[in-house]
Amino acid sequence: MVVRRLNINSAKLLYPVVVWMSFYLSPFISQAQDIATPIYHPNLFASVKTLPDSDKVEAARKLYKGNCRKMSEQDALKSLGDLTAIAHDLNNLSLECAVFDMKSDYYSVNRGYNNLSTSYFDKAIALADKNGLTLEKGIYQHRKAVYYFGYKRNTEACRYFLLSEANFREVGFEKVPFVSKLFTEAANFYYSLNDFEDARYNLSLALKYLKPGTGNRINIINTIGLTYRNDGHYTTAMRYFNDALKLATTQKDSVWIAITSGNIGSIYFNLQQYDKAVPLIETDYRQSLKYRQMQNSVIALLRLVKISIDRNQLKKAELQLDTTDAILLKTPEDVLGQRVKYYELRALLNDKLGNNKQALIYRHQFETARDSVARRDNITAIERVKLQWEMDRSREEIKRIKTIAENDALKLDAIILVLILLIVISALIYNQKRIKAVKEKELLASEKLRVDEELKNATLALHGYTENLMRKNILIDDFKAEIEKLQVKFNDKDGADQLNKMMQAHIMTEENWTDFKKLFNRVHSAFFYNLRNKYPHLSDTDTRLLALIKLRLNNREMAGMMGVTIDGIKKSKQRLRKKMDIALDTEIEDIVNSI
Repeated sequence: MVVRRLNINSAKLLYPVVVWMSFYLSPFISQAQDIATPIYHPNLFASVKTLPDSDKVEAARKLYKGNCRKMSEQDALKSLGDLTAIAHDLNNLSLECAVFDMKSDYYSVNRGYNNLSTSYFDKAIALADKNGLTLEKGIYQHRKAVYYFGYKRNTEACRYFLLSEANFREVGFEKVPFVSKLFTEAANFYYSLNDFEDARYNLSLALKYLKPGTGNRINIINTIGLTYRNDGHYTTAMRYFNDALKLATTQKDSVWIAITSGNIGSIYFNLQQYDKAVPLIETDYRQSLKYRQMQNSVIALLRLVKISIDRNQLKKAELQLDTTDAILLKTPEDVLGQRVKYYELRALLNDKLGNNKQALIYRHQFETARDSVARRDNITAIERVKLQWEMDRSREEIKRIKTIAENDALKLDAIILVLILLIVISALIYNQKRIKAVKEKELLASEKLRVDEELKNATLALHGYTENLMRKNILIDDFKAEIEKLQVKFNDKDGADQLNKMMQAHIMTEENWTDFKKLFNRVHSAFFYNLRNKYPHLSDTDTRLLALIKLRLNNREMAGMMGVTIDGIKKSKQRLRKKMDIALDTEIEDIVNSI
């Protein structure tokens, strides 16, 4: 980030901030004024009650400024307490917010920067936010920003300028009272930090929303020109200066004619077009002295010195420098930057005159003063980096909040739209539903009967199938017993093999399992699905055993159906317990019944 040092006279700064600075720093001025201290008056704000709502806040603010600022703290707070009571009686939240702002102003005027002022600003903002007063929230965020700026707390000021702009944008800039003035004040903040891009942005908005006939137009156009000049865009700057000069000439405003002419002269000076620059800079110098703009007169005179030296008019340059020194000594403003230029030109002049010793002295003074300015500018540069970070962070936060709000608004709109559509659809189909209601009930009842009948039949079929398998189990047991007799008593291997084949024919085959599973699914439709989801690692044999457990068969019955021994069933159950990670105090049958 490149930071350019700004030399600019007070007449060229945006005048509203001068007003605001005096607004906050007036205690230092008022102490010197011999004016009687106002006292509490119980009906000070009584007239506010009868005014239209749109006029109440400004009227109350004028009464406050004219009376309460110079009251004792006790009387001022008592008066503002009366105004709060009026706001409550009228249920006027805007007026109630304004009272907090007035309290903040009171302490700022009488104590400078202080925690009470900050706290009252926060209360005004919080009250506006709580009650959805977006305009008022933006106004008091802006006023808090100006308050921070007035006391050189630029980081805090930056954040609140951004917040206020976001709220003004939400309301609509054209609906914000005195919005041009607010943008002008924000522009002056950025201008003071050499942030000319943001200054131009706010000045452009100030110009856009400036009401016709308002006298600040020349000031805004001229200052936009200054931002371009300070960024080195001389052609664009010249265009704005010429526009400001034409407007000043039309209005016969001699002060602004001098200022804008001087600024045009500064462009020619920077371009080293001295023949065009000299008459304009000389006019600027004379007018600055006339209107007591001492700093600006020094800037103009130093430019004339540089031109005289470049033209080798050394005697003239020496006289001009003597005059410059006299003016600098009488100027109460910060003129360190002008002193640097003064010493530099003194050294250059003495070099040309051959006064090496004097040139060396002035060069040393120049370097010392330049170092002081560099240190000051370094601090400003660091602060600008901090401010840029704060601006980026604040903008991201504002963007995030705005996105959330927009999303919420879209969701709300979508919900409302859906509800409306549902209402419309409901209205359209209401009559059809009423007509079809009886028939649908009959169909539902018929369907329920059909489903119940199917379930009953499926249950009976499964029960019959299971009983048939159980009967086969008895036969299988007989086969097993007969096989054992033949093998033990008669050693009849052929007969035993024949009986064994007959027994295998009655055990649940893959085909039998498929038929059994179809019947089982009709009765317990979700069993196998839930089983696969919960225990995907189980084998087909495990699944068959669990299905038989679901039917509450005993070990002997399951052994017969699966063609294994009872011990085999018991061992299979133990393996299943481990696979299914079933606790020791839990029965496998309970787990299966819950599936």
